[in-house]
Amino acid sequence: MENLTEKQEEILHYIVCVSGGFMGGYALFTRLGNFGSAQTGNLIEIVLNIFGRDYKEVALRFAALLLFIFGNVSCVLIKQNLGKLVLKIYTFGILFIGYIFLAFIPADADAVLGLLPIFFMSSVQWFTFTGTRKYNCSTIFSTNNLKQMVLGYTYYHLTGKEEDREKGRFYLLSLTFFYAGVVLAVALCHRFGIRASCFGLIIIIIAEIVSIERDAKQRT
Repeated sequence: MENLTEKQEEILHYIVCVSGGFMGGYALFTRLGNFGSAQTGNLIEIVLNIFGRDYKEVALRFAALLLFIFGNVSCVLIKQNLGKLVLKIYTFGILFIGYIFLAFIPADADAVLGLLPIFFMSSVQWFTFTGTRKYNCSTIFSTNNLKQMVLGYTYYHLTGKEEDREKGRFYLLSLTFFYAGVVLAVALCHRFGIRASCFGLIIIIIAEIVSIERDAKQRT
């Protein structure tokens, strides 16, 4: 039973990676190449816009920063006071509502304004889904996952250790599912524009079903 729940947890991780890739692809395709799932670029843009004296853009990007921070704070409070199960329900709820909300922000709105929900969604998703088993793995961006995949397979080539091969496999699959989400987002955005975000609901429903089944197995 333990092996089954571990496998379901890994499957859930990969499904959530699809959600992360879908968010990233949707953001870049519909909002002029802006990425709403991390803060590095956003913080750099704040500095650039301060020097450029574009204070409206500074205000929007600062709002994005606050949403990202508040997403983490809200998750900490829920986890500490209500537990992991409620946190997971909260996360699925935020993602579900967020994907719907994105569809109603006009296509010609300011790019950062159009991404504000994603800054919050990605923050909440990243807090709740950070990998599985012994692997710490982001589900909202892929730089470190690429590094860990390369390290895993490189060490396996040098040492022949099965644990290194397994690490490489895990991060390779995480990347594969993440970019499957990107491909899905771009294909749907070509057809449906900003309304393509609604297809993210299907990903969340599937993830929720797997999560419920895993929790049920874990209790038996």
